[in-house]
Amino acid sequence: MSELINNSKKRKELLKHMILQLHEGEAPDLVKKQLVRLLKKIPYGEVVEVEQELINEGLPEEEVLQFCDIHTQVLDGNIDQSEAKPIPPGHPVDIFLKENQELLIVVEELKKLYEEAKILSNQQIQSYFLKLKGKFNLLMDVDKHYQRKENLLFPYLEKYGITGPPKVMWGKHDETRELLKTAIEALNVSGDITTDEVEA
Repeated sequence: MSELINNSKKRKELLKHMILQLHEGEAPDLVKKQLVRLLKKIPYGEVVEVEQELINEGLPEEEVLQFCDIHTQVLDGNIDQSEAKPIPPGHPVDIFLKENQELLIVVEELKKLYEEAKILSNQQIQSYFLKLKGKFNLLMDVDKHYQRKENLLFPYLEKYGITGPPKVMWGKHDETRELLKTAIEALNVSGDITTDEVEA
């Protein structure tokens, strides 16, 4: 007899319980094992509904935002999107997805630059910083991407009663904006920088 739960209401209640376990300090890898064992995959719409229900039941949005990365870690690879409708080319969601892919390319290029920092000589620092600043300037385009989502997608979701997830995403956007702003300020520091400072 399989333990697999194949009923939307029960699945959502179990997912809600698992999310609350995370908020109470349960180890994410244990919750993920439990999720895989009992649910295998959970439809994406149910994940959104559960998050909205938890917020409606009093879980503070700030707490959902704080645990967002842990939720993602636990759900990674376990969300069923098989019932999602195909996205036509040129649709705003299609554009958002393509923009995400382009941003990920810049992130990968930044990771490679960070690896280069380990083997820099003092003579290479200036050109290294120019490359780094260029990549961070490209990443700042994420703000345009976020503004389009916040002004086009979020009102649409809210129109249909989905208010929690957009607020959480907006909070993540603000966190990212602040991190990028801080990074760019650090890159604009004046004066000579040593290879040791670059590696730090």
